Amino acid sequence: SCTKIVVRKDITTLGIDEQQRFFRAVREMHRRGWMDGFGSMHDHISHQVHGNDQFFAWHRRFLRHFESLLQEIDPDVVLPYWNWGTYWQNPLADPVLTANFFGGNGRPGDNCVVEGVEARWGRNYPTKGCLTRKFRYGTSTGSFWPMRAVRDVMKTTKSHAQFRSRIENGAHGIVHLGLGGDFETMWAPVDVLFFLHHATIDKVWAEWQSRDPQRFQNVDGFDAARQPVTADSPMPFYGEDVGSTLVTNGPGYCYVYDDLPAPPAVPRNKPKVMLSMNTAANLTGPVVSPQPQADEEPADDEQPAAEQEAPADEGDAAAERLFVTGHSPDSADAKIADFAAPRPMDQRWLKQGHYDLDEAARMQRLVDGVVAEINAERRLGINAVAI
Repeated sequence: SCTKIVVRKDITTLGIDEQQRFFRAVREMHRRGWMDGFGSMHDHISHQVHGNDQFFAWHRRFLRHFESLLQEIDPDVVLPYWNWGTYWQNPLADPVLTANFFGGNGRPGDNCVVEGVEARWGRNYPTKGCLTRKFRYGTSTGSFWPMRAVRDVMKTTKSHAQFRSRIENGAHGIVHLGLGGDFETMWAPVDVLFFLHHATIDKVWAEWQSRDPQRFQNVDGFDAARQPVTADSPMPFYGEDVGSTLVTNGPGYCYVYDDLPAPPAVPRNKPKVMLSMNTAANLTGPVVSPQPQADEEPADDEQPAAEQEAPADEGDAAAERLFVTGHSPDSADAKIADFAAPRPMDQRWLKQGHYDLDEAARMQRLVDGVVAEINAERRLGINAVAI
């Protein structure tokens, strides 16, 4: 049972002391080389936890592993979340992507992150180099999903499997692709921002669960081997059952989100295994380098060996603008700057990441429709609720 329930908060709402303690803890994790281990673990079992219905539960467990090591460094640190829905239509204005937090785009030439808490971080996985980001459109990420679209999915989706597929292939993927560089790879957890992004995805799942008490007890769907996923299914790497993750304030997890109701107490049989692998030893096995990261800035002419080219949607110059100019349907001469919906995700990238191309296309139509509604309301002078 939990002796203390902690509250995960939007990182932009943390007090100065909370923020600085979190930053110190992640710097220490990086110094110890643990970020490499998280990147390696995620990369090596990516096919088992993406594109199937282990996705939500396994990532909740993965985030708790990360948070527990933060708390080994500083027991008072709690993992925050990054609400990318606040600045969905203009992520470049998001304070999280500035030097005061996690920095933004990588520098021209080598894509190394050179500002923010992760400035000039080295990484040893998958090969030695620098932490990179390479925005999807050069200097722009493009739009993300408005939370209004996410909540439309919540309201219209009943099954766990369907909800997982819609979120993974929509709101989740567009952020990875938008930031690019290491963030669009399966070793993305070398970037601390991965965990804040996935904390928002976890929060989205928790909010969907809160709409029906049965969702705190049961899951459905299939795993990568097309075996049914139930509350008793073991999670890859951890071996613990999926059911152990279903209540965020349950044993071993012990957290809630700042603007969600606490989940109800759900009696379950004792999990087969409970949080037995929250150790740094599991991050320094034979597939990762246990050496601390090097913080030296690469020379300007040095290209990190692991830099990945972000797939581009060629020929679509309009997608490089965060805003487009539209005409109101009610006035031939009235003009207003419409919000741009996120552009379709690159099919090559979707295939590499075990995503569902058909679901991604359906989610693209959904978010296009929601953004069109928001724009229509704005033209009519309505204060559209987009977040």
